[in-house]
This record gives sequence, C-alpha cells and structure tokens, in this order.
Amino acid sequence: MKKALILGTYVNPPYHPFQEVDGVLQTLLSPDFEITPTDDFSFLNRLSDFDLLVSYIDRFDQELPVGAGDAILSFVKQGGGLLCLHNGLSLQTDPRLFRLIGGKFLRHPPQRELAFVPTENGFLANEPGFTCSEEPYQFGLSGEGITPLLQYTFEGLTCLGGWARETGSGRIVFLTPGHSADVFRIEAYQRMILRSARWAAGI
Repeated sequence: MKKALILGTYVNPPYHPFQEVDGVLQTLLSPDFEITPTDDFSFLNRLSDFDLLVSYIDRFDQELPVGAGDAILSFVKQGGGLLCLHNGLSLQTDPRLFRLIGGKFLRHPPQRELAFVPTENGFLANEPGFTCSEEPYQFGLSGEGITPLLQYTFEGLTCLGGWARETGSGRIVFLTPGHSADVFRIEAYQRMILRSARWAAGI
C-alpha cells in the first residue's frame, strides 16, 4: 500500500481549519494509502518514507519553515507525488514551489455557487461535474507544462479550476475546490480527489 502525508494547519489557521477536513480525506484516501495527517513540518524531513504529499496548509501570509521547500522539491524530483487542495497552494510562498506547482493564487472575488466541469483532455475527463459554494480563485501561471483538469464559468468567462503537470518523474495536481469541509463531502469531488491522488502517486 502507498503512503500519503497530509499536511494542514490545526492551530490558528487564518481561513481553513485542518481539523474540519482531515477525517474526510483520511476516509477518502484510505483504500489506497496509509495516511499520516499532521501539521508538523518536521515530517517533511521524512518525505522519502511517503509516495504522496497532500497539502492543505493555510500559510498564504507566512513563509514556510526553513528547509521545507528544499524537502518538497527533492521529494518531487525523486518521483514523489504532490496534491494541493484549495489553500494548499500556499506552498507558493516559496517561489521555487510556485514554479514546481505551475501556478500561484493571486486573489478571489466573494464566494458564490460555481459549477466545476472536467476538461476534455485531462485524466478527470470522464468524471461528472458538480456545483458548490466556492471562492473563484484567480491565478498567475508559470506556463510550464500545465494540463487543465477543471474549469468553471465566472462572470461569463471560462476560468481554470485545477491542473496537473509532470516534472521529471514527479507528478503534481492542484484542485481549486476546498474552502469548506462540506465541499469535500461531495461525492463527485471525492472521486476527483481520489483519482488525482492515484495519478500523482503513480497508481
């Protein structure tokens, strides 16, 4: 069985408490992964013990601990999988991880009902779409090898809602939905998360 480390923010998260979603993610991923949920960044020193890193950290306004960026870069370079969910994109505070992931969060208008639809050419293409109350994240993209996975319509424009990319033998996925725990209980989204985790981990 593959092993996954889920990294979130339990104590004083600005917007996204990990304790509201960690149990849902553990249940969702447990058929394929042995799960370790934590807010302890020292686990990144042991990433070689894992096949997948799931980021749900909430640190847009804080730098990562010393050595965290190096550990994640080395992990992915050596073939590890990285799955960033919603605020997990805050790994971008290390500019090298922005380039690794392929994009960074810039801003979002107020939360509203959004319909997320898989793109035709990504590995989620055959999954059903879903609608949820979500923040319409807007991104700056690195433009390097991104495969769109999800899209949604906002004020008449088609917007990117998730993507995948490969670098060397490593695989990275980012999915926009995840502002609240309720989003993670949507069956269609759970299927997308599980498929993304499997793809990133090489299952």
